[in-house]
Amino acid sequence: MVALFELGARRAADAIRNGEQTTEALAEALLARCAASPLNAFISLEAERLRAAARAADKRRQRGERLGPLHGVPLALKDNIDTADFPTTGGTPALAAHRPKRNAPIVQRLLDAGAIVLGKTNLQELAYGPTNNNAAFGPARNPYDPTRIPGGSSGGSAAAVAARLAPAALGTDTGGSIRVPAALCGITSMRPTTLRWSQAGIVPLSHTRDTAGPMARHVADCVLLDGVITGGPTEVTPAPLKGLRLGLPRGYFWEDLDAELAAILEAAAGTTARGRCRAGRGRCRQCRRPRRRRRLSHHALRDGDRAHIWPSMKPASTLRASWRR
Repeated sequence: MVALFELGARRAADAIRNGEQTTEALAEALLARCAASPLNAFISLEAERLRAAARAADKRRQRGERLGPLHGVPLALKDNIDTADFPTTGGTPALAAHRPKRNAPIVQRLLDAGAIVLGKTNLQELAYGPTNNNAAFGPARNPYDPTRIPGGSSGGSAAAVAARLAPAALGTDTGGSIRVPAALCGITSMRPTTLRWSQAGIVPLSHTRDTAGPMARHVADCVLLDGVITGGPTEVTPAPLKGLRLGLPRGYFWEDLDAELAAILEAAAGTTARGRCRAGRGRCRQCRRPRRRRRLSHHALRDGDRAHIWPSMKPASTLRASWRR
């Protein structure tokens, strides 16, 4: 029998709907897991609030009420996404006492589908950074090696999902803040196209780049969360690999690659080939290194009370000169 904390969002929802498990039992399993965790994945986690929500979800099922696709599933939310029942700190002391009056629209969609809030997860302060080292609330840690970073800025969400503290979670992404921690913690994620998910009720960083997105251990769970929030499909049919061609650019992306990771990627390429998917090696002109040394920097321009922040490939000296002007 699979331990309750191993269940992903879809399997947990199915087990609760079919009467195989109760929300209360799932909540207790997750709370016990969280209590024993050294990862500092959460900023806010209120056990009694979760237990009350779990009991209410079980009563609705017992009364034969119509159940949503996420009924009874506890989800972790990055602590820059507004929730009426929890503070939204943005990972900064300046917002430590900030209690929103209403849920962000994306949170409300999840609650309307039957989900309950497990807690609010740790993040780099104001979602600005790739490490999740937070001076105010402490760093979140990588579940596979607590001496290492989980990536950021959605590191708490990634760590919680990877460590089986939550079936799934929401993060936010401006320049990699979902994708980086998902990669470092070995989970699945997706950055939705900007404005596919509502930006309302999320502590802003860049209105041209900000988006929330799903983080889970299974592709099917990311599809489920995306479908619930957007009103799109909640299931996806795996595509056949036969005849598919994949290009593996050896230049740039494979340079200076860690030997252990390189072996894993080579094994994965071999697996796709055995599945009749052609994985070819080639050179990509657009992937060449620039001729002169450059630094990837965040370049911000003020526009009223909003900041537009995007990666700039200008030389660092040019950026410094532009700030002086």
